[in-house]
Amino acid sequence: MRMRQFARRAVLRVAGAALAAPAIAHHARAANIKWRLGHVAPLDTPLHRRLLEAADAIAKRSDGMMELAVIGEGRAGIQSGLLAQVRGGGMEMTVATCTQLASTVPLCSIPMIGFLFRDYANLWQTMDGELGQLIRSQVPTQSGVVTLEKIWDFGFRQITTATHPIQNAADLVGLKIRTQIDVDEMDMFRALAVIPVVITLPYLRMALQHHQIDGQEGMLPIVEYARLNEVQSYCAMTRHIWDGLWLCINPSAWRNLPERLQNIVANTLNGAAQRQREDSAKMEEAVRASLGRTGMKFTDVDLESFRDTLHRQGYYARIRAKLGEQAWAVVQKATGVLS
Repeated sequence: MRMRQFARRAVLRVAGAALAAPAIAHHARAANIKWRLGHVAPLDTPLHRRLLEAADAIAKRSDGMMELAVIGEGRAGIQSGLLAQVRGGGMEMTVATCTQLASTVPLCSIPMIGFLFRDYANLWQTMDGELGQLIRSQVPTQSGVVTLEKIWDFGFRQITTATHPIQNAADLVGLKIRTQIDVDEMDMFRALAVIPVVITLPYLRMALQHHQIDGQEGMLPIVEYARLNEVQSYCAMTRHIWDGLWLCINPSAWRNLPERLQNIVANTLNGAAQRQREDSAKMEEAVRASLGRTGMKFTDVDLESFRDTLHRQGYYARIRAKLGEQAWAVVQKATGVLS
């Protein structure tokens, strides 16, 4: 758990100017409705910055009737505790990853299916379409919270190696790759004939340096933050797994909000999500360029070679069995993945 929290902070700390928290937009008129939104991201991130902008806009557009306090950096509680607070009514809003919600909402695991999305354009088209609507429809009854329409970006995962570049599935065969502690992800790598190895982030660089493992998979900011480019020569832009952030709202608080304010909150935060997505794409390009200047070589991969291998090894069939036929039909229609 400490490793995941450490990694999460490293990913989120990469971009943006430092901002204070909690932050409240103050206007001359005293707010009749006061909400709190807690999250665990550092204060110098696009997530926190865009939430602050949205809070200020909500206050202005509601003519001061509504006030949203944004409390970042875990100052209102740890991630699991924040979601529990929102479910119980102790707080109105929080941010939760697909990974976190998947423990109670199985369809929230869909974005983490291996090699599902080609790029950000394909991702947003899919998650803003029928597939995203299907996932979101399950959250209120299975997780006890309401989610807004637009999901925010947490990031794609890529693969780095020391000995040779990765361009297709055959290039991965037999490699020892450090992965997350996740059953489905490890199943995916085994289907690609990779040996998944679990190593906590503080020891990852040393393991790579001493060739105990051949590579690792993770988000680009982690590569830069942990200086893995000093012990890894290549980075394959596999985008093999993606995770996102849902804005979660207490159902009673949402029902009690007048329709006009519901529209203001939804439209404002959905617009903020769009801008945060753009921030994330720019951040990925900036980190890639920065790592490239240090000598790290980047490759774009043959997506279909990975999908074909996973198909032959029964990986997608196992995911299909877990999700059910109805959900898989939507996945297949939206992404073209065959089981």
